[in-house]
Amino acid sequence: MAEGLFGMMIADEDGPWQIQSAGIATGGGQPPSEHTLSILNAENIDLSGNRSQAITADLLNRASHIFAMSASHLYTLEALFPQAAEKSFLVTEFCADNSIRGHDIPDPIGGGMSAYAEVREMLLESLPSIIKFILNNPSEKDRD
Repeated sequence: MAEGLFGMMIADEDGPWQIQSAGIATGGGQPPSEHTLSILNAENIDLSGNRSQAITADLLNRASHIFAMSASHLYTLEALFPQAAEKSFLVTEFCADNSIRGHDIPDPIGGGMSAYAEVREMLLESLPSIIKFILNNPSEKDRD
């Protein structure tokens, strides 16, 4: 869901934006959930062709910025790939809304549509601050 919403938000931004979602505990190859597709469809976003992928060292090395949905994901990511620590952040880390900033985005898997709607709302609040952060803090890769 985050990949689709972020892509929608940067559609009119200049630059070589590339977005890829990856998971710490995914086996890879799974399609988005029906609830995710429904939420994104309401925003005119089609990610039906997306498949999950596991985080790899290569994927992290190519990334200029990495954003984790939860503190435990961030901790695990940094423990497994310490070279990625300086460019890794919590999705909500820069959010202007104090009630969201620094909090985990809950995993809606197993929840109903309301759990997915809650995640959408948290992402819609948090993602603009990530765009602003990236634009104001380009990485070495962005400058090349």
